[in-house]
Amino acid sequence: METLKSIFKFYINSSIHVALAICALVQVTFIKFGVNEKYTFLAFCFLGSIAAYNFVKYSKVSKLYHRRLTRSMKGIQVLTGISLILFLYFAYLMPYDTLLYMAPFIALTVLYAVPVFPKKRNLRSIAGIKIFIIGLVWAGITVLVPVIYIEGDLNFDFLIEMIQRFLFIVVIMLPFEIRDLEYDNEELETVPQMIGVTRTKVFGSALLVLFLLLTAIKDDLSSVEILSTILITTLSLLFLWGTDRRQSEYYCSFWVESVPFMWLAILIILQQLFS
Repeated sequence: METLKSIFKFYINSSIHVALAICALVQVTFIKFGVNEKYTFLAFCFLGSIAAYNFVKYSKVSKLYHRRLTRSMKGIQVLTGISLILFLYFAYLMPYDTLLYMAPFIALTVLYAVPVFPKKRNLRSIAGIKIFIIGLVWAGITVLVPVIYIEGDLNFDFLIEMIQRFLFIVVIMLPFEIRDLEYDNEELETVPQMIGVTRTKVFGSALLVLFLLLTAIKDDLSSVEILSTILITTLSLLFLWGTDRRQSEYYCSFWVESVPFMWLAILIILQQLFS
């Protein structure tokens, strides 16, 4: 049992879970745009996500929250190094346009952790923008870059999908901001710090309503699209309102980060039912 717990903790702490969640959202995009699995691109995203997340997560900025993880850091460092090397290999296989559109999001990730701004600040430490930077990066990597990779059209439906994905990511990040209230410096001015926990949940609910309503104005609208959006909106609301400052250890890092898997599963099941 202890061995299984150690494996599970490593799975979470080494960012494998969040990297798979990003791949799930990429696959959601592929399904929405009528494309089969693109395993090379999924591997590219998976490996890059592990390297990027561990770089950000275990940098000096977040060492307070993760100080207790030092025993497993060697294993995480090895995994991160291997992932980075393999990511560079898969990057070599990517089309030039894909890398070109990926570059700004890699730059934002670096700037998020590295203190290059005055007073040794990075993007994460600039008041009020942390959650929106994450939303922008995730939306770009899980919608824009995959569509570029498959040479899809950057049409009206694509724009709506980008906005929806941004809103979705911001909402599922809110439980993390509530969790981190006791760790985050007050100067960060996170959403819960500025408006409180209850109003944060109301704010997230409003974003989810907008997320849902935007589906109605898409040009290419199907029953699967409508039902899947309703279901994932409902699930996201449940997880948002189930969030508390004192929560179980893995409520956010496992369950909330599993919402993209649920979205992918919903899409696959509905496609089978309506095919």
